[in-house]
Amino acid sequence: MAKIIAYNNGGGVGVIIPVLDNESKITEFASTNVEAGVEYIIIDNSELPKDQTFRDALEINGGLKLNSDKAKAIWKNKWREARKPLLASLDIEFMKAVETADTAKQAEIALKKQALRDVTQTEIVGNTPEEIKAVWPSVLN
Repeated sequence: MAKIIAYNNGGGVGVIIPVLDNESKITEFASTNVEAGVEYIIIDNSELPKDQTFRDALEINGGLKLNSDKAKAIWKNKWREARKPLLASLDIEFMKAVETADTAKQAEIALKKQALRDVTQTEIVGNTPEEIKAVWPSVLN
């Protein structure tokens, strides 16, 4: 089944799944149902990525292509979400160390918190979804 991929108002791509009794009419359907001036392509179902992690990084560029810079930014946002509860837990530990005047513990926790803050400085070398997802800083485990 063919699908129509078109840019949406947010700058990402949207998927239109026409319900047609005749596949050959998809071009006609697209030309009358996609807003004038909006770039679109028609692809086969097999060309649409099954993993939607980086859907907002897809672009229409002679076909459906992944913008690796956008995908890396999406992945780093996943890191930010993963570190939130870790930082919150360390905040509690730090306050307990302050209450007991344990400066050694405070310094230890401060280093852990800084490592978490620095996590987004980790370089992602790959450009494919698999290579990008393979990078997960150990400090987030």
